[in-house]
Amino acid sequence: MAATESVRVYSGRGAVTQLMLGIVCAAIYGVALWATSFLPTIPGVTWLRPANMLSELFAVNFGWIGALGIAFGNSLSDLLRGQFNPTLLWWVFPLEFIATAMVVYWGVTDPSLRSTRGKIEWLIWAVIVQGLLTGFGLAFGLAFLSAAVPQGLFMTIGVTVTLNEAIPAIAAGLVQYALFPRIVRMGLWWGRDLDKSNVPPAFLAELRS
Repeated sequence: MAATESVRVYSGRGAVTQLMLGIVCAAIYGVALWATSFLPTIPGVTWLRPANMLSELFAVNFGWIGALGIAFGNSLSDLLRGQFNPTLLWWVFPLEFIATAMVVYWGVTDPSLRSTRGKIEWLIWAVIVQGLLTGFGLAFGLAFLSAAVPQGLFMTIGVTVTLNEAIPAIAAGLVQYALFPRIVRMGLWWGRDLDKSNVPPAFLAELRS
């Protein structure tokens, strides 16, 4: 049963299906970010972004496709706000793809969060590491790579964006815990190979029974 299930979940994903999933993730993330863009925390730089919790969820459950959706969705939100700057893409896009999304996918080896290990992984990689890399990565890019803001704002932007990323990531962990069984049972799982993950074997067997 497990072998058959593994083939069904991890094989046969056509390019069109992957493309559509990426588009859906990008659209949801972009529009969700735009919806709160009228609540600036640092005008012209960042705003209150509860939708950031989607970055962890999309990355963990949909892998690199979800991560690309996050990167494109961030650009879409800038476009919707009329603040899209193509000259920043060369470092903002990989920052969103790697630091905001893929780091969580790589680090959380028990995406069910049923084990102590999974919960600790989420705290370390989804909340702390992801928050710091995104927050201070964005601050460094704005202050030193593009000179879009004064260098004196480096720490202020770094701390603000880190909190903007880390706090929603805590809520995302609760959502991940609740939704993981449903996502797997509905055949929507596109994350890491669960047979090679650290999801508790008994819990995984229960999901597939």
